[in-house]
Amino acid sequence: MQGRNRFFKNFCSKEIVLKRKIKIENLILKNYKPEFFSVLDVSEQHRGHQNFKEDIESHFEIIIVSEKFKNLNRIDRHRMVHQSLKEEFLTDLHSVIIKTYTIQEYKKT
Repeated sequence: MQGRNRFFKNFCSKEIVLKRKIKIENLILKNYKPEFFSVLDVSEQHRGHQNFKEDIESHFEIIIVSEKFKNLNRIDRHRMVHQSLKEEFLTDLHSVIIKTYTIQEYKKT
């Protein structure tokens, strides 16, 4: 019975955590109405680091192109995105690289 409980616990936690990328994508769509966005899971690049957890989506690179960033400096934009991800940071989200642009800024890149 103990082995079954461990399997069930691991299976359930994987199901919840493996959906993190989709949760982040949905948060971006809802909060920023982006012209373009990208959410890339780079967790595997951190294998071997202290506290690395197998099969946990913990590190992401995010690009968001939205007019919601107009007239905001980079720090305020990042604060905005971090606030959107607040709940995810409470459950194993460890690091996010954020790149934010208005449409005009993105066209220049």
